[in-house]
Amino acid sequence: MSTKILQLNARNDDSEIGLSKGEDYYPKTSADAVAGLDNEIAKQVVTYQPATETNDGLLTATDKKKLNSIQTEPLEALKFKSPDGSVFVLSVDNEGKPIFTKEESDVH
Repeated sequence: MSTKILQLNARNDDSEIGLSKGEDYYPKTSADAVAGLDNEIAKQVVTYQPATETNDGLLTATDKKKLNSIQTEPLEALKFKSPDGSVFVLSVDNEGKPIFTKEESDVH
């Protein structure tokens, strides 16, 4: 189906709308004045289901799994890696004093 575009030609000078006699223009309209526009837009809109840890949605399942693993409540400990690769765990005691503990590696 071919769509025709309606182009008009100003019959007289009209300073109110900024047209000069003989100037071509397109009539201004709104989306709700175009028959069938909603259906055409709906055909092109991509919709996403919510992502789960096993199914992609607006984000990938892998990213959803990463997001779900983020702790949002107060943390009990944080892990830090030193330049030599050693891992240290930072926690606090009941008085709020920091405690660094070297994490034992599983390599024997």
